[in-house]
Amino acid sequence: MIIKKKSNSFKLMGLERLLQRLPNHHSRYSSIENAIRATRAGENGERILADVFQKYEFPFKHFIFHDLNLRSTGQFQIDTLFLCKQGLIIFEMKNIAGRISFPTDQNQIVRTLDNGQIDSFECPSIQLSRNQILLEDWLHARSMSISIYTAVVFPRPQQRIENNRTNLTILFPLEIPVFLRNIVEQPPTLDDHQLRNIATTLMESHRDYNPFPLSSNYNISPSEIKKGVRCVRCGQFGMQSIHKGWGCNRCGHTDSHGHLQGMLDYIILVNNQVTNKECRNFLQLESHQKANRILKQLEIPSQGEKKGRVYVASLKDIELLSKRATEHERKVLNW
Repeated sequence: MIIKKKSNSFKLMGLERLLQRLPNHHSRYSSIENAIRATRAGENGERILADVFQKYEFPFKHFIFHDLNLRSTGQFQIDTLFLCKQGLIIFEMKNIAGRISFPTDQNQIVRTLDNGQIDSFECPSIQLSRNQILLEDWLHARSMSISIYTAVVFPRPQQRIENNRTNLTILFPLEIPVFLRNIVEQPPTLDDHQLRNIATTLMESHRDYNPFPLSSNYNISPSEIKKGVRCVRCGQFGMQSIHKGWGCNRCGHTDSHGHLQGMLDYIILVNNQVTNKECRNFLQLESHQKANRILKQLEIPSQGEKKGRVYVASLKDIELLSKRATEHERKVLNW
């Protein structure tokens, strides 16, 4: 039973929006591009991992958690956690292209591409060990004791892997069901009640990962981020405020809700709390009244009164605002 499905990637959405609002010559531009590529690869790999559990029916009682975020003696995230009567299994996906080797003298993996490029990454065993220790601490704090198994998953069976370490289990997606069947052949350590109790406690302890605001996380000053309303048709920043909306001086497009994307960018890149003045400054808007209407249209909670009013967006508010902004953009572009 999949008790927690794979979540949408807030991080990827934020990085793409950050890149849009960074000048091409910015010192962090290329590093943000690399972060986007790495995040996309990770997302694609995790999607492959989630598909395995979606398509395969396991003939024994179990619970599956994707994108599980917990806190014990430290905060940690698990790509997929599988719970059965024999224990907990941590799966971490590594979507790394190229030939992979494990040097014996360092805790790294080395990737070699067809063009000869060589890159080094942290060995998956480090992340798996850390997550196992933190999960053990999480269980201990709740007076629970259960075996924990770990495995790293590479998405492409044709991938060449050399010098694998004896203490690291490497799987390809179609090997996962067999790996789990071998585990459940062992004597169970949990009964039905204990199994369900652990599943419920895990779900209650999960907290969605909040990567915002991204500018501070990547040491980028808000003053370096492009301001203004972006035209969804031509991509130009600086749409002008007009009656009942915004107008683009470059392509002539008018947009009644262009501010949705702009305010979403402010919330996820600069600050999840926004005042009327900050709204006007970021959207390059003069009208105090129009800014008030825009902030109310965001449908996020506010605190304080009059000039002291502040609108505060939670992660759920950001998700809902993102859906509204995306739906509006698709309507404008006829997607």
